[in-house]
Amino acid sequence: HTTPSGSVAWPAMGNVHADSATLAVKDAPETPVQLAATPLFHLPTMSQIRGSESLNAWHTSLVIGKVEYAFSGQGIRASRPLATHSMLSKKTEVRHLGNTSLTVQKMLQMLNRYFLPQTYDLLCKNCNSFSDCAIYFLLGQRLEGRYRRVEKMGRSGQKIGLMSALKIIGLNYQPNPGSQSFQVEQVIQKIDLEQGHTKDEEDDDDSRGICCCKY
Repeated sequence: HTTPSGSVAWPAMGNVHADSATLAVKDAPETPVQLAATPLFHLPTMSQIRGSESLNAWHTSLVIGKVEYAFSGQGIRASRPLATHSMLSKKTEVRHLGNTSLTVQKMLQMLNRYFLPQTYDLLCKNCNSFSDCAIYFLLGQRLEGRYRRVEKMGRSGQKIGLMSALKIIGLNYQPNPGSQSFQVEQVIQKIDLEQGHTKDEEDDDDSRGICCCKY
């Protein structure tokens, strides 16, 4: 469930670090990667503006092997599969994305520095930001756009309307100063340098490189 400020309250989980002795499981040579996604809330006023296209805000996480990884106000956290979705009322979608030969340790070495505790922001730096970066690191894919529509609206000059819609459903969004300079595309570029990934030519959503907090 969401708190009045718009952040998500998770069940107790453990922070994860690349050098942690308690890091869940040792990765197999080919580890399955699944995306778990649950609607957090629906913005009906925005759906009317967009026509028939629905606008849901999503909570996403990755299940890598037998452990779930998600980003919240406590940073990147590890838990049993779907634990971060267990308190949400909507149905959780689980989809297999592929298998990776990269280890969780390497992923955390790359991403922990960008997803520190106390830097969560409902619109600018959320669970979907982490899922997008983690999927790209592990598989060279991007998080599907439908999971990021609310964030995209905040970056595309529609933030005033979005803030009004959030208030209607009882969310008092307050930008997190610790996330105002965050840009997903900067992390993607760093991953490109380390992994040698190439940009998906079909991914033309240039607005992802703009931080919504700056509007």
